[in-house]
Amino acid sequence: MTTHASGQSRQVTGPQRGRPWTTIELLTTTTGWLQERGVESARLAAERLLAHVLECRRVDLYLAVERAVAESELAPYRELVRAHALGAPLQYLVGETEFMGRRFRTDARALIPRPETEILVDLLVKRWEAQSRPLRILELGVGSGAIAVSLAVLLPHVELWATEVCSDTAVLARENARSHGVESRVHVLVMDRFSALSDDLAEGFDAVVSNPPYVRTDEIDVLPATVRDHEPVTALDGGPDGLDFHRTLCAEGVSFLTPGGTLAVEIGASQGRSVRDLFERAGLRGVRVVRDYADLDRIVLGNR
Repeated sequence: MTTHASGQSRQVTGPQRGRPWTTIELLTTTTGWLQERGVESARLAAERLLAHVLECRRVDLYLAVERAVAESELAPYRELVRAHALGAPLQYLVGETEFMGRRFRTDARALIPRPETEILVDLLVKRWEAQSRPLRILELGVGSGAIAVSLAVLLPHVELWATEVCSDTAVLARENARSHGVESRVHVLVMDRFSALSDDLAEGFDAVVSNPPYVRTDEIDVLPATVRDHEPVTALDGGPDGLDFHRTLCAEGVSFLTPGGTLAVEIGASQGRSVRDLFERAGLRGVRVVRDYADLDRIVLGNR
């Protein structure tokens, strides 16, 4: 992919005049072009974008390395590569991401699910998988539905209620629930936090779970551009100290727990002690902080 000195892409006609690109030539050239612009995991990005345009699996690109890429395919690929080089998240460009080994539709309506959040799901699955009785879980801020849908898939005896302030985001969560065949057990409710839940649901849930916004307001502007400029700010901004939603969970969410029920939340790496204190002041017992793959505080759990 040759460029002008300004960095803008020229029209790509092929490595030799009059001959179209093959998949392997296009992948190799695109990888180098992205690397020159400081894009991380450039080869993976080149593969995922091309597989998306060609509507195939990444492995298929290498099973047909001499396949000619038509101009009608090259043009949209070129646009996606440019957009990614300018900071657009790969997950939004291809419209999906992997979470707990499953594909989830992903776009700008919701935060991109992160691998660290899988720890939260895994902890709850291990807690409840041996149970045979019906269970109910409440999630604050469903986003793309990655947590709720994964729990419903992995725990077939569980029914999920999930709140979401943005109606468009709620639609995305419902789409993911439907695509994984659990829409009958994942109920997405549009409301601000717990505002519209009825009093008769008090002590009605075996777990309350959330990956709430936990970035401090004054840190939003220094987030990586791929996050700051593309992902929804409402899913990031946790207030002056990043703990606004954790306070809500402790002040209001605990009342929805059955005796012995679990409150489980994701946190920022520096928030372990503060959130532990919030949990203990809310009367939760057995509070523990779980670290992530980088050995940073990431999940806090406690029982009513």
